[in-house]
Amino acid sequence: MSRAVVTGFSSSDYALRLRGPMVADKTTTIDWRPGEWPRVGGPPAFIASAMVRAGFADVVPVSWVGQDRDSETFRAALSDAGVDIGGIAQLPGRMPTSVLAYGPDGGCHCLFDPAITVPQRLDERQSALVARADWVCLTVGPPEVTEQVLALIRPESKLVWSVKVDERVMPGDLAARVAARADIAAWSRGEAEFAAKAFAGSATDRPDRLLIETRGGNGVILRAGGEEARFPVRAIETSDTTGAGDTFLGGFLAAFIQEPGDARAAIRHGIAAVEALLKARLRNNHQGSETP
Repeated sequence: MSRAVVTGFSSSDYALRLRGPMVADKTTTIDWRPGEWPRVGGPPAFIASAMVRAGFADVVPVSWVGQDRDSETFRAALSDAGVDIGGIAQLPGRMPTSVLAYGPDGGCHCLFDPAITVPQRLDERQSALVARADWVCLTVGPPEVTEQVLALIRPESKLVWSVKVDERVMPGDLAARVAARADIAAWSRGEAEFAAKAFAGSATDRPDRLLIETRGGNGVILRAGGEEARFPVRAIETSDTTGAGDTFLGGFLAAFIQEPGDARAAIRHGIAAVEALLKARLRNNHQGSETP
């Protein structure tokens, strides 16, 4: 079986829904938060977990956590879910955290605390995992790590780029280099402009490259070989969509790695993975806290 790694930042996620818009110098009421607070977060965790749930266990998240109790809880939760945690390094500092505040319009304010007090780079073990992998999924992470991944990945290995708009760690020139190497790239509608600039700057046009755009309740678009295919989704009313795009990509990759000739079927597997995630959250909402 092909081996896959997923690189990028990890975090403990504090998701919540706001009653009104956030305005400076004014208090905004938290309308609801889930019972699982915080929960395991970060693209590597979401993608790898979705792959494992889909039956593809040969995947390793390559990431970093701190050395506190919250970091141990994070690693234990992933391990209990069947995810290999051998690629998660523990560095001096606390567990990185994200606050994901969803407004009434569905938009999200993301506040990220890196917490770790030393530079995050691939260590010897992590470098070996990337170098041996047949599939490398690159998500948002330190620019030094992105450089390492581009240097370590074998020519015959597949690079999957999970696009995130954060020019602090993915400046335009680096994004263009990642785009040039990517065999598959996936982004959300809000990230489309950033992705378009990266591919325009890459000066590459590979007909075999798969480009995937998720559009929430408006479905998924697959572009490949000069053709475009659209896939509808079943709308699920929820304000807590944290990790949905990463879960889609994990479900897609689990199917596509095992059946690489059928991207359309893999897209449908990705959609099914998101539906399962969101429905599970709706079932668990009664465990959350709703403000009267």
